[in-house]
Amino acid sequence: MSDFDFFHVPADSAVYLHVPFCSSICDFCAFDKALPETGDWDVFRESLAREWSKIRFAGAIKSVFWGGGTPGLLKASDILSVGGLFDNFLNAEAEWTVELTPLCPTTEKLSAWREVGVNRLSLGVQSFSPRLLEAMGRPYSVEKIPEIVHKIRQSGFESLNLDLIIAFPGQTENELVADLEKVVELEPEHVSAYCLTLEEDTALYTRLARQGTARDEEEEANLYRIAWSFLEEHGYRQYEISNFAKPGFECQHHLNVWRMGNWRGVGPSAASQVGAARFSNPHGLHQWAECVAQDKTPPLERIGRAERIKEKLCFGLRMNEGVGSEVIEELDGAEKEKLESFLGRLESEGYLSRKDGRIRLTFEGRMVADEISRWILD
Repeated sequence: MSDFDFFHVPADSAVYLHVPFCSSICDFCAFDKALPETGDWDVFRESLAREWSKIRFAGAIKSVFWGGGTPGLLKASDILSVGGLFDNFLNAEAEWTVELTPLCPTTEKLSAWREVGVNRLSLGVQSFSPRLLEAMGRPYSVEKIPEIVHKIRQSGFESLNLDLIIAFPGQTENELVADLEKVVELEPEHVSAYCLTLEEDTALYTRLARQGTARDEEEEANLYRIAWSFLEEHGYRQYEISNFAKPGFECQHHLNVWRMGNWRGVGPSAASQVGAARFSNPHGLHQWAECVAQDKTPPLERIGRAERIKEKLCFGLRMNEGVGSEVIEELDGAEKEKLESFLGRLESEGYLSRKDGRIRLTFEGRMVADEISRWILD
């Protein structure tokens, strides 16, 4: 029997809330999501309240992130009731982000988010190209995006992220630049530019496989370079491989994750990391609700010291700030020698730099960061 306390959350932790419902299923998405059926919202509300009631916070929460699924589908009344759970748990400077799609933000919902304390919105635009949106299965009109952003601003939100997918199969340089130009015209404080990851259990993967469409890694790299340079030139500093922000608007919730901080997940499929322990709630609304009702705890994974150090290095290298050189000193013997040799090779080949006690990937190194991480964790 584990002596780990699943319900204790250390001070200065982050909280992630997973809302598993969507109004439609995007062809590229592999997250835990579903079209809500009759009674599902009641199950979600009741189970969330029960799960939350068991959690004990040792101190104030430093950030909150509502993801999904589509948290923007919550009705205004649900926003108020679910948001009310967080009363008295947030510190005064806490960042509170909600993800939404262009179909979500009504004036009533925006007012409710403001009332409960949400201060950052993340709008999943993905693209301004009707052709690409149709290929992604995104059912909305791009012409309405400026109006939606204006409505968000009018509601008092001063921190806005726009999500883009870049290097979508078949995307041209002109389409990418057009997307980037439209993004900067809307003047968000933060831009996330993700390369599409094709998951095998998605409609898009199946369709592309049938068409014989294969990844063009050279073209992906070319589009990445264009996007990174464009955003930097327009005042958005890259601080993580896929994330760009105006000064002072970096996503604090994600920084906590990349810096290997503590976070507690609530809701179906939500993952948690507390110290060297990790666990994830069951996938699926009803599977999660059943476990909550029966007070069952999920399987616990304990991360070994060497593995945790390597993960800290991998996550740190994703950030432009890099990671302190002292992290290598925490490894022992052969593990340390092997890693030092690998990093030395990366440095000699121009993928990595060591300066002022920090280890950072260069521009070219960030282009192959996933491959570097796979080697380190192997």
